[in-house]
Amino acid sequence: MASMEETVNEAPPLVSRSRSSSSSSFDFDESFFYQNYVPLSNLPTPPLGHSNASTRQQSPESFFPGEDLSPAFLGPAVHLTNLIPSSTSLTTPSIPLVQAILTRANPPVETIALAACILDSLNSRFALTWRQNCPLNTPAPPSPFHPGSRTQEQHIDCIHPELLILCALIVAVKFLDDSHWTTSDHAADWGHGLWSCEQINFTQRCLLENISYRLLPLCEESIIADAVLDMERAARRSDPAIYDSARIWRGEEPFAGSHTGRAVLGVGDQLTPAETPISPDMPDPKAILSLETKRAFSAPGTEPFPAYVEPAGAVMEF
Repeated sequence: MASMEETVNEAPPLVSRSRSSSSSSFDFDESFFYQNYVPLSNLPTPPLGHSNASTRQQSPESFFPGEDLSPAFLGPAVHLTNLIPSSTSLTTPSIPLVQAILTRANPPVETIALAACILDSLNSRFALTWRQNCPLNTPAPPSPFHPGSRTQEQHIDCIHPELLILCALIVAVKFLDDSHWTTSDHAADWGHGLWSCEQINFTQRCLLENISYRLLPLCEESIIADAVLDMERAARRSDPAIYDSARIWRGEEPFAGSHTGRAVLGVGDQLTPAETPISPDMPDPKAILSLETKRAFSAPGTEPFPAYVEPAGAVMEF
């Protein structure tokens, strides 16, 4: 009995030792796995998607429904959008929003060309300076449901990057036309309240400091002419269908090929394809086929169709 009690009392330590040894071996295997793991594919891992929902592009129609955009500013809008440094914001610039800004301002083409030259002259240090110091008190978009909404401090990527184009255009207008508009006028009339006066003033100063206030060399006739040609080239390459995608579903623009078919109503109101058009000089294929068939069966000397004949001497067993 004493030996049995000693065996029972000694059993738990043995079990605990076995568990600890198994757990230690498991930890060793896990660490060995993580140290020597090789991915099964050599393809690079795709980057993670940005989780901030506010950086998704919003169309200008959601802010200002029913606003007419001038087609003459489509090419300049495309060209100016392509000149925004990609490292300034994670938000994709909106071509319709830039076109709306140009439509409201209605500047001469030389003024737009100077704004394009300003954006094209920015160096790599501009994006970091602008992102670190730009004020974040972004005005809330006008909404009929919340007319008295308060401004809230947001992330830098929540600021629409079209602000750079607006400020470059303001600088060009001030330099060429010496306009007496205030910043609040530009923010209200051209920006429609998307950006605050502090953001517009800071961005203008940041643009001028980055190019060392050298606006006069950018006004050279050859440089302005090249910018105008670039805008005209962008207008020819741009697709106006991005503003009216419903035309595709209305059947105005076929998906493939320039030759399209046409469905007609047949017997029983069923859609049947229309017959293939035939040249008037070409004879009817049905008439040719029937004529050849008649000639084949009515030709002289043709043997009649052979009839079945019982073989001689055949005995049928039942």
